[in-house]
Amino acid sequence: MASNLYNETLAYCAALLVLKNMINHLLVVRIRLFNRLKGDKYGNYSETPEADPKNWKFMPHAFFYVFYYGLLAFGGPFLTENYFDRFQSMERNAVENEPFFLALAAVWSYAPGDMPEWAPKALLVFTYARIVHFILFAFLQIQPWRAIAWTVGVVVNVVMAVNVLLGFAAAKGTGGGEL
Repeated sequence: MASNLYNETLAYCAALLVLKNMINHLLVVRIRLFNRLKGDKYGNYSETPEADPKNWKFMPHAFFYVFYYGLLAFGGPFLTENYFDRFQSMERNAVENEPFFLALAAVWSYAPGDMPEWAPKALLVFTYARIVHFILFAFLQIQPWRAIAWTVGVVVNVVMAVNVLLGFAAAKGTGGGEL
């Protein structure tokens, strides 16, 4: 069974990952506002009249300006379409990796057997690897370090999954669990 430290660490890591993703989403919105980009249902983005706030029929113009100035979309770094593609790719990458980690971390606390002492550290390693991956992907584009950060997260997920399965195998071998 999971210790209180494990559950607290899981909550901390989940909060950090959510904040990282919200920052990424805000950066995407900022680029869309700056470039007046509008997406279609296929994920293609282009400058269109509908993206201009003068043509908005569904939202008061004041909201555009709140977002525009609130997100500093009038200038500054990270506003080109190259960054837009990068931040969109990071959103997809997060969806492909982080939900599996969070689900696995949640079920690991209920797996039979004793939780390893290093389990909270594994959660932190994954989370910090994802944050490093975000920084390297978004702003620095440094390879092979970005790939190494991603690989660290994958290894943590595999180690966690193996530990969950070993816990069930051990419980089944001693008559303590059913699969």
